[in-house]
Amino acid sequence: MRFAISLFLLVTCVAFAGVAFGVNPIGPMPETYIGYRIGPVVPQLAVNYGNFSGSFEYRYEDDGEEYTGEGKISVLAPTLGTKVLFGSSDLQPFIRLSVGMPFLLSLKVDLDVDDPDIEDEVDDFLDELTEGLGPTFIFTGGAGIEYLFDERFSIGGEFKYRLVTVGGEWEFYVDEFINLSGSIGGTSAGMWLNYYF
Repeated sequence: MRFAISLFLLVTCVAFAGVAFGVNPIGPMPETYIGYRIGPVVPQLAVNYGNFSGSFEYRYEDDGEEYTGEGKISVLAPTLGTKVLFGSSDLQPFIRLSVGMPFLLSLKVDLDVDDPDIEDEVDDFLDELTEGLGPTFIFTGGAGIEYLFDERFSIGGEFKYRLVTVGGEWEFYVDEFINLSGSIGGTSAGMWLNYYF
C-alpha cells in the first residue's frame, strides 16, 4: 500500500510540477536556490553566502598603546523554505519563508603590529570565540513580484527581512564563564532571476 501511495505521489508531482532554479546576486548575502514547483508552491533548498569586513581600533588604557586593524568574516547558510506564487498572469506576486543554519567559514583579524606575541594572543582569542559559538539560526521572510517574460524564465524583485539568532558560552579564566545570546535583524531588497524547467 505504501509503495502504491508513494508511486502515485511521485507521478502526480512529475505530471503537475517542475524543477525551479533561481539566483539573487544582489544584497548582503547573495542567494541561490533549487526547488520543485507544485502548482503555485515552490519548496526549495537555498544557499546564502556572506562576506563581511570592517575596521577597528583597540587601546590599552594602562600604557596608552593603540592598535588598529581589520576584521573579516565569511558565512555560508543553507536554508529550507518555500515560495508561494499568486495569480495566473505573467505578473505574479509571491511570498517566501525559510529557515536555515549558518556556518562560520572564516574569522580573521589583521592587526597593524609587528609583535608576534600580540598576534598569537589575537589568534588564540579568535579560536576560543569560534569554539564557544552555539547553534545559530537564520529566518527569512520576503514578499515580491516576478514577471514571466518567457514560458520558463522570470525576473523579479523582493523585499525581505532576515533575523539571525546567535549565542555561545566562553570560559576566560578558571571560574569565569560568559553566556551570551541575542539576535540581529535587517531588511534588504534583491532581484531574482528564475528558471522553471
